[in-house]
Amino acid sequence: MTAQDSRTGLDLIDRDECVRRLEADSIGRLAVNVGRSPTILPVNYRMDGEHVVFRTDWGTKLEMGRRAPVSFEIDCFDRAHHTGWSVVVSGYLDEVTPYDAETFDRVHKLAVDPWAGGEKSHWVRIVPSRITGREVSG
Repeated sequence: MTAQDSRTGLDLIDRDECVRRLEADSIGRLAVNVGRSPTILPVNYRMDGEHVVFRTDWGTKLEMGRRAPVSFEIDCFDRAHHTGWSVVVSGYLDEVTPYDAETFDRVHKLAVDPWAGGEKSHWVRIVPSRITGREVSG
């Protein structure tokens, strides 16, 4: 039996299935606060366990997001049948540096291939405090 959100009636996706769906995708949206407003940025990513890992250049993500609360989302929709799902990871950004050699070596082996130009020399991961998902089934 699938659990449901009592407020919305949406089916809840358990954490393990959320992680499986995150592992199956490679493009998502990162939400960071810039001043008093949230900013949503697309990123190419890979998973390292339950951590979302992406590469970036110096800019908004690192200036505003390092150690600050962030959210990340992937989703899939079938507009014709009015079905779909979304998975949200909430936590904080952590830049992966050589000071944590084990993590640094492991994430540098991931096939994180940014579509956007630039060097993308900073490797960043989201340390999750919560991973949730919801689904609208027909």
